[in-house]
Amino acid sequence: MVKINISKDLIVRITIFSLAAVAAVSMAINGCNNDATAESTSTTGTESTALTNVDALAKVSSIAFAPVALSSNDSEKIEMRVSPSITVNYSDNTSVTHDLSYKVLATMGDTIGTGKIGLMTDINDDPILKGNDEDISDGPDGNSLISVGDKHYLVTHMEEAPGELYNTEVKVENGVFSAVNTKPVDLSAMGGTIINCASSKTVYGSHLGGEEDYSLNSIFADQNSPFYADCALDGTGNDMHGVVNYFCSYVDNMNKYLLDANIDKTNGYNGDRFSPYNYGYIVEVQPQEDGSTKSAKHYVTGKYTPELASMMPDGKTIYMSDDGTAKGFWKFVSDTKIDTFQANWEGTLYAAKVTQVSAENGGRFDLSWIELGHASDNEIKAMIDSKMKLTDLFEIAKPDENGTCVTGTKVYEDSQFECLTLKAGQEKAAAFLESRKYAAYKGATIEFRKEEGLTYDKDSNALYVAMSAIEKSMEDDYKGNEPANHIRLEKNICGAVYKVSLDSNYNGTSMEAMVVGQPLDVNDTYADEWTCHPDGISNPDNITYIGYNTLLISEDTTKHVNNMSWAYNTQTKTMTRIASLPIGGEVTGVDTAVVGDKGILLINTQHPFKDNPKAADGSKPNSALIESATDDQLKATIGYFDGLPADIFK
Repeated sequence: MVKINISKDLIVRITIFSLAAVAAVSMAINGCNNDATAESTSTTGTESTALTNVDALAKVSSIAFAPVALSSNDSEKIEMRVSPSITVNYSDNTSVTHDLSYKVLATMGDTIGTGKIGLMTDINDDPILKGNDEDISDGPDGNSLISVGDKHYLVTHMEEAPGELYNTEVKVENGVFSAVNTKPVDLSAMGGTIINCASSKTVYGSHLGGEEDYSLNSIFADQNSPFYADCALDGTGNDMHGVVNYFCSYVDNMNKYLLDANIDKTNGYNGDRFSPYNYGYIVEVQPQEDGSTKSAKHYVTGKYTPELASMMPDGKTIYMSDDGTAKGFWKFVSDTKIDTFQANWEGTLYAAKVTQVSAENGGRFDLSWIELGHASDNEIKAMIDSKMKLTDLFEIAKPDENGTCVTGTKVYEDSQFECLTLKAGQEKAAAFLESRKYAAYKGATIEFRKEEGLTYDKDSNALYVAMSAIEKSMEDDYKGNEPANHIRLEKNICGAVYKVSLDSNYNGTSMEAMVVGQPLDVNDTYADEWTCHPDGISNPDNITYIGYNTLLISEDTTKHVNNMSWAYNTQTKTMTRIASLPIGGEVTGVDTAVVGDKGILLINTQHPFKDNPKAADGSKPNSALIESATDDQLKATIGYFDGLPADIFK
């Protein structure tokens, strides 16, 4: 049998012929082959120019990354290493292998055009200082690469308190992907943002990101709450006893942006500009062709600790995850299809309630949805502007020494047991300003732990959810006093990725663990440096479905020596390691797009050489690499896989 090697250029040329011409070429080729069955075509090379054969004759049918080996020495532990190649298979039985490499688009602190990326700024656009130095973020997180007309813009989060988003114009010229100009997104009209974490893109081309407000829980802000924190408000993050307090730190750090001299700790910590109820939502940013941006904070998605939101193809249904301990899983359904940027969304907020079907291998659950309330963004913003506080909505107390609520309904949310009584007429305010409390009050499941990335799989009509760790509130009757105990799983510190099956209306009906990490015992192979097995996931965070049954799973962990990204085949269940980051750095900002004729897979290295990885016995055998890091090694970067063909992302 003769193997026919059709060149890449010939394939490109064939696609521009008419069907008759293609048939003629095909007959000619088969005439040269005495065997009626031709073997598949394979070409290899270092070229990164994309195949343009995107018609019915040669569509992409599957992709396969070559694996990255585990780091085996100190040099490999401190490097960024990515898959050396990707093979793209086509429907006409041809395949092309492309060489890949990793390139840095921007390092935090770089001057790009007129701006300095990663520079933290206040409400007046002046630099925020750390001592005498400019505060340069090491936390680039969510990326959204968006094309507008002939321009291309990258919106990037800085996962800090206060938060910051940068809008960077990018281009491809002579095959080189580069940054042209960068500037902060003006968020002053919404009072700024906090801890901007992961992100996604809407169906109409805008960026959705989550504000992980963590410790801005109103239980600490209200003097009439038994959990009240009495902050010094002196910029130190300390309380009045000189003790560092997370809530006080968040208030002080947000005030570095707001410059609010009138924060009133006797009135819910409301000030002229600051309110705890103004943070913990989904933020939307849409780049415009002229380099400006439109932005909005969507209060109707509810207040909690959102990692990000993911909009379904109907333009109405949006899912949100909730990071931390004792958290919820959320769904917003718009009254009308959202197909362009709108500052004022209106619709209904729901919280998930799970019924556990199995505890095996990460668990399996039926899903139902509890309606919390209906509102518009403008309605909820008006409530925030009225300077509301927790005890305007609920009476709150602590359980007694036996864990019993003498008055009110016992709930567990955000690592706290609380006794709540809803005040008359406050249902709507509670639904959107105290979403977790109200959801728990109404019987929803507020027991998820480290609920991180979300991504939609159009091929299976499924939503994937990363649960960074299965522990604490996801364990059976955690602390022996859980009021609902809907989730009853064995502890797994390595975490899992869950598949949420959707119906034709994009309503989640069931949830099942799909990929589960493997904790190591101290005597296991690899346990001398690793806590979770290195051939599986550890603390999954960012997840992105890129098509062709390929789910990218990225880590935020100290239980692997290096944080890694994986390509998981949702059909064959095989995993391929496609990136190994410098030690101590988290994988963030995974996004895909086409710029010009170039396929782009973005991936950030957040806070390199900061998180010290642990062995199974809790020791830190790689501490010397962390402690000897240079200033340059400590700088976070935005980078990308170079060499990818554009047609895999079209």
